[in-house]
Amino acid sequence: MKFVLRPMVGIFSTVVLITGLAGCSAMDAMHESPDFYRHSLSQLSQPLDGTGSDFFWFDVKLSPEYPDNNEAAEAMRMEWLTVWLESRKACLNGYEILERREFGFSEHNPGRYDLRYKVQCQVLPPPVAQT
Repeated sequence: MKFVLRPMVGIFSTVVLITGLAGCSAMDAMHESPDFYRHSLSQLSQPLDGTGSDFFWFDVKLSPEYPDNNEAAEAMRMEWLTVWLESRKACLNGYEILERREFGFSEHNPGRYDLRYKVQCQVLPPPVAQT
C-alpha cells in the first residue's frame, strides 16, 4: 500500500504545480489589460447631493505609468472616461469636460483619487419642424 500512494502524491504535486504556474501567467495578463488600469485608477460617479445634477464626476489616480501633465497619460484617461460612459450608456451624443482640478485637501475623497473632472453630457437641440 505504501508504494501505491507515492505515485499518486507525485501526480498530485505535478498537477498543483502546473495549475499554479498557469494561474500566475493569467494574473500577469490581467495586469496588462487596459480594463485593469481603468478600474484600479479611475471611477465615474454622479453627485449625491439630491439636486438631480446633470453631470458626472470622473475621478482618477496618478501613477508612474499615468502621470499628470503628460499627453499620452491624459489621452488614456479620456479613453477610460469614454469606456465608462459607454458601459453606462450615458452621453450618447458626446460630452464636455467642464472642469479639471486636483482634489482639495479637506474634500471628501475616500478613494484617494488625485484628479477630478466634471463631465456634462451634450444634448442635441430638438429638430426644427419644416413647414
